Amino acid sequence: MNYYNSGLKLLITSIITLVVTFSVSAQNKVNKNFAPSTDKHWALTIFGGWGNYFGDLTPSRSPFSTQWNMKGGSFGTALEKRLTHRFSVRAEASWTRINGDDAQTAEIGSFEYNRNLHFRNDLFQLSGLVQIDILPHTGHFSQRRLVSPYVVTGATLLFHTPEGMTTMQYGNTWVDLRPLGTEGQGKQNTRPLYGTSALAIPFGIGANFKINERLDLGVEWMARFTSTDYLDDVSRSYVGDVHFGNNQVAAAMADRSRESVAVLTGQPRVVPDQRFSPGDKRGSNNTNDGYSTVSFRLKYILSKNKAPKDLSWLHKSNETYIPMSMSRSKRSKKSSSRNNSEFSKYKDRYSIQNLAINTEGSEKSPNFYYGGIIYATDRNDRKHFNKRSRKSYYNLYYAPLHDLYRNEQTRPVNIDTTFLSKFHHHSAFQINDEQVIATMYSADLPNTEVAQHKLFLMDILGENVWKESKELPFNNEHYSISEPTFSKDGNLMYFVSDMDGGYGGTDIYISYLYKGQWTYPINAGPVVNSEGDEVSPFIHQDGTLYFASDGHDGMGGLDVYECIMKDGQPFDIANLGEPINSEYDDYGLILNTVKRVGYFTSNRLGGKGGNDIYQLNVKEINVSRLLTDDHKNLFVVEEMKLKGKVISKDTKSPLAKIMVSLKNKETKALVTKRTDNNGYFEFNISNESNYEIFPSAFGYKRMKATEISTVGIFGVGEIDQTLVIEPLEKKVKLYGKVTNKETGEVLRNIELVIISPNEEQNLYVKSDNEGNYKLEIDKNKRYFFFVEEDGFEKKNYAIPDLSKFRTVKTMKYNIKLAPKK
Repeated sequence: MNYYNSGLKLLITSIITLVVTFSVSAQNKVNKNFAPSTDKHWALTIFGGWGNYFGDLTPSRSPFSTQWNMKGGSFGTALEKRLTHRFSVRAEASWTRINGDDAQTAEIGSFEYNRNLHFRNDLFQLSGLVQIDILPHTGHFSQRRLVSPYVVTGATLLFHTPEGMTTMQYGNTWVDLRPLGTEGQGKQNTRPLYGTSALAIPFGIGANFKINERLDLGVEWMARFTSTDYLDDVSRSYVGDVHFGNNQVAAAMADRSRESVAVLTGQPRVVPDQRFSPGDKRGSNNTNDGYSTVSFRLKYILSKNKAPKDLSWLHKSNETYIPMSMSRSKRSKKSSSRNNSEFSKYKDRYSIQNLAINTEGSEKSPNFYYGGIIYATDRNDRKHFNKRSRKSYYNLYYAPLHDLYRNEQTRPVNIDTTFLSKFHHHSAFQINDEQVIATMYSADLPNTEVAQHKLFLMDILGENVWKESKELPFNNEHYSISEPTFSKDGNLMYFVSDMDGGYGGTDIYISYLYKGQWTYPINAGPVVNSEGDEVSPFIHQDGTLYFASDGHDGMGGLDVYECIMKDGQPFDIANLGEPINSEYDDYGLILNTVKRVGYFTSNRLGGKGGNDIYQLNVKEINVSRLLTDDHKNLFVVEEMKLKGKVISKDTKSPLAKIMVSLKNKETKALVTKRTDNNGYFEFNISNESNYEIFPSAFGYKRMKATEISTVGIFGVGEIDQTLVIEPLEKKVKLYGKVTNKETGEVLRNIELVIISPNEEQNLYVKSDNEGNYKLEIDKNKRYFFFVEEDGFEKKNYAIPDLSKFRTVKTMKYNIKLAPKK
């Protein structure tokens, strides 16, 4: 294969490789935002090896044809910058020596042997290269693969001066060949001297082998196709001794066929019978020269970027309970300075229960969502199961509240997020009716400890169907952002991060929404954060912050705390104590509007496996609405009566046998009753609840629900409520066209007689010049019409029963008259 075909094929192969790489990458990704982040680090490389030339003085012009006895040294240095999970760029400065000698590589009697040319050339190279990794690299540089194969290309600027060794007659010394003009260059009326610089296009392959966190040992083969045919000082034809005049050295270096000794080896050679003449072939200028290098490379990563920290329990895919004797190695929990009575003083206020939705896997991170909760679980649903590891990825599921309150075994619904399968879904928080924010993190296998939690804003396409919209601006490739919670007005966000500058492992941070942008995160401060891990913040609608920590005085593992706020800032914290907290990990508490029911995660003994979600029932609460306030002003949930009547808006009179529905906004429980003969109703309710009540009846409008709150009410046994219901409109505007049934022709001035049974008076109407008619009728009556028109059948037509349409105000009814046969 000649140089041109070889280079062209290699170029085409490289282009195809790039296209396939991008296509596969795009095919495997649902959205580029969900690709794991890559640490964009710098690296310094030193390398050494050898170079081989291919051109006029080699049997083959292929870069794959290597003359081992003609190899020269090569060394250099490179500065590399990783840009993406597949692409790196590097700047190189290097030196390579190439050699050629017909006496050592050609067969006796061949044209090349008779020619007897040789050279050496020291190449100084400056290169800009693009490296494309075959296997993607994601995460921190310390998490790179053990073996990383790649292809590389780019551009090279090289500087060169070919040299040849003279015979003993001229001192056995190396001389620059370019100034001699061995093929007539530089002489009057001939070609100019060739340049000492040239461009080259490199193509190569290589692989890096990880030695330790910062060192790689690599090997690389690269071919460079140059823009010059004079790396070897050979390209065209002989010009003859006469051309050189008195310059005997130039003449001797131009034609060496008469030498009886190969000057580089000192070995005798066979001198050909016939000498080359002017115009005879000396080389071939059909293709340019090139060279290849093999280098062994030692790369040191310069980056100061720290590896993502292990966010304590956040990155464990299969949590099991961790007693204090087996606590985490990084646990910074202080030994408690309180006795057991301090943690048990609230236990009579609460009761907890393990929920039926829990499985042998792990369930965690509940949050309220559309009349239920969403939570993360690695339950084996076969849809997100990894057969090799025998583990499942965490995915989000939905369970309705009314099933949770009854603690019935239900089949939770998987949230369809269209994420990549190799992503854990850690948690999600609904910020409005159209959007949620989800926490995700990636893993090669579900049971590996991973990092890089990220937040994504998701659009709610349907009740259980989400679509990614965009990343939050806090996401960073050097630390994790996780578990957001928002204030009631949506302008304040708390979240968890292990970014630098915190008090311990993971801290809670605050950001404010200002002019549509989130402000730079602010650490929540030493009242909340400690030397340990603070996780799972939750802002209640009343502004109180709840979170979990293993760095404050507690019972063991992660404990749940209530943060007392003052002027919108954390003022003091209080441990919620038993039975919410235990000596194991308890975290992720959320509370409903009235703080009577909540949900939290725990890996305590007695669960169904791993982490379980527990329901918290608050039996007593202080008027301050703090769960940890003193024992004064406590009140309990009491039974009450809701009584009232339903009256008609137009007559102001009570309506009997009207359906009345009462919905508990907390439990989503719905109860329906009818009013008695006097229009009265009665429901059993309780304080500390929010309700919606609405009546419904045939012939009346569907009324907007009336909201009733019993929150904070105690010592009251009965509440009265009057409901007003508005009757529907009784009149309907009937309109349409009168046409010939067979021809479709519009019929003008046709008189229609509208009759209603038991009515003494008929209604008359005529079609206009466009065949249209219209009139107003009572929707609660049945009507017929007949037509007495010459040429058409005389028959009665029934108008549809409009009483079936409760809210209709107009009705289109086209009349088609049948001609007489």
